Amino acid sequence: MKKIISILLAVMLVVSFATVSFDAVTYNPSDSYTVTLDTPTCEEAIDACGGNSKTGVQYLYFQLPKDDPDHPENTWTNHFNSTDLGLDYCQVCLYWWGGTGSDWTDYGGGKVAWVGYRTTLVDKENRIYRAVVSNDGNTPLVIWNNGVNGGMDPTKEIFNYARQLADANIEGAYEGDYDTLPEGTPNEDNMDGCIQIIDYSVSTINPLTGFPSYGSNWYVYYGDGCYGNYPMDSENFRGKQASCVNPEHNHIIGDVNSDTIVDIMDVLTLQYALAGKELPEGMVYKEGSADVDGDGYISIIDATRIQRYLAKVCNIDGTKPYSKDYDLNPPTE
Repeated sequence: MKKIISILLAVMLVVSFATVSFDAVTYNPSDSYTVTLDTPTCEEAIDACGGNSKTGVQYLYFQLPKDDPDHPENTWTNHFNSTDLGLDYCQVCLYWWGGTGSDWTDYGGGKVAWVGYRTTLVDKENRIYRAVVSNDGNTPLVIWNNGVNGGMDPTKEIFNYARQLADANIEGAYEGDYDTLPEGTPNEDNMDGCIQIIDYSVSTINPLTGFPSYGSNWYVYYGDGCYGNYPMDSENFRGKQASCVNPEHNHIIGDVNSDTIVDIMDVLTLQYALAGKELPEGMVYKEGSADVDGDGYISIIDATRIQRYLAKVCNIDGTKPYSKDYDLNPPTE
C-alpha cells in the first residue's frame, strides 16, 4: 500500500510566504490572516498568469468534513472562515508549490503566499469543492486547507483554527500509486477528475506550524457526492451509485421517491419527472437515485429497469438471473 502524502516539504511553507497582490488585494503573510471573498480563485490565478491553453488543466475535488463536536481538532469550519457560505461551511483553499499561477512577479507581486487560492463549492448538499490547476509539470504537490493562516504564535486564538491536508502528488501518478485506486488513476499521469478524502488514521502534527496536517486518499469522483475506486470506463465499474464508497452517500438505487424502498411508486415518480410534469403533493423526486443504470443520464431506460427489477426479470443493476439475495443497496438504519 502506498499513499503519496508527505510533510517532508513543510519547511517550504516558510519560503512560500511572500507578499502577493491581485486586483489591489494585498496579503501580509507575516501576520495571521483568513482568506476573504476578495481572494482570487484558482481559475483566476491561472488565467491571470498566462492561462492554460498549452498545458491543459486538472479538475480536483475535496469533500469538506462535517463538524465534529466531540473532536474539535477535526473540525474545519470556525468563526474565522465561515463567511457567506454559512456556519457549517468555509472558504476552502488550495495551495501549490510551483507552476502556472504560483508566481506573480510579472504581475506586481511575488510567489503566491499561503493559504493559496479559493476553490469553488460545487455541491453544497454533499460539501464538495472543486479546484482547477494547470497540468504543466511544475505543480507536483497541492495542499487543501481551510483558508486560515494560523501564523506561528500559539498564543493567538487564530493559531488553533488552521487546518490542512498533507502534501499530495497530482503529477506523475501511476498504477498502484494509491491503494484506493487499484487500477491506477483515470489519466495515469495526473489526478484529473479525482477527489481527495481525509484519512484521519494517518494524521500528524505539522512540525513547522504545530497544527494538524491530515493524511488523505484519492478516489475517482462520479458527481452527486459519490466517489469510488474505479473509473467509469472500467470493467469493474457497476454504475455510479453501485460503485459509490462514500459512507455519507445514502442513495438507494431506484428509490426515486426517497421512501427507502423500491416499488412501483418510484416508476411513477420518475415518469412524472421525465415528462416535466409538476409532482403531486407529497411526492418527492430524488435525482441521485434515478440514474439506475449508472450511465450518467436519467431516461425512460432507468424507469424500465426498475419495472424489470420489480417483475423479477433482472437485478436492479441489470444483471441476470434475478436473485432476492442480490442487493447493491447498503442497509439503512
